[in-house]
Amino acid sequence: MLNKAYEVLVRDELKKEYDRSIGIVRFGFEIEGSTPGSVWKEPLRPQALFVDENACVGCWKCVHQAGDTFTMDEASGTARVKVQYGDHYTKIEMSVESCPVNCIHWVDTEELAVLEHLIRPQPKEGYGIYGQGWERPANVFMAAKSFKKKLQQEERQQRQGKSRDEKETPAQAEARENAYKELNIGNFARIWSWLKRSTSK
Repeated sequence: MLNKAYEVLVRDELKKEYDRSIGIVRFGFEIEGSTPGSVWKEPLRPQALFVDENACVGCWKCVHQAGDTFTMDEASGTARVKVQYGDHYTKIEMSVESCPVNCIHWVDTEELAVLEHLIRPQPKEGYGIYGQGWERPANVFMAAKSFKKKLQQEERQQRQGKSRDEKETPAQAEARENAYKELNIGNFARIWSWLKRSTSK
């Protein structure tokens, strides 16, 4: 699941396709007109709203308090954010405070895409008819940390790979030394021939 998230979010064209998509599969049901993540009503802010659907009990309180920000996913029976800051801030705060299980979180905006991707149920691998179905991380925040750690490791490896590529290989060093010698020999030969010509005169 983390690998799939990484593959989508690390490549610009796939992330744009992810952002543009207009329908998703959740628990095996196609939801027309729904988006894989929330959209922004106002310019981007440092903090965003995220509903941990693993903890949500489907009480509808957030939707009643801030219906332009939250919606209920009928397939899963849980709330989710449809529009970031869709309502006035006071309504959003009331909806967060009214949640009986504290499943609505303020998160860093840069982490939102990963959290929203990971909370979506993914097809579960199985053998034959056993073990198949849908699953998502039991702790989406820990999964997001693992994803971020993996992303940082990949970036470090890419940087190290580039620095290794930039270093001179033994063959390149030998070729450089040979070229340097040939240039020196050529220069010496030209100077020697010039000295011979000038002394012979």
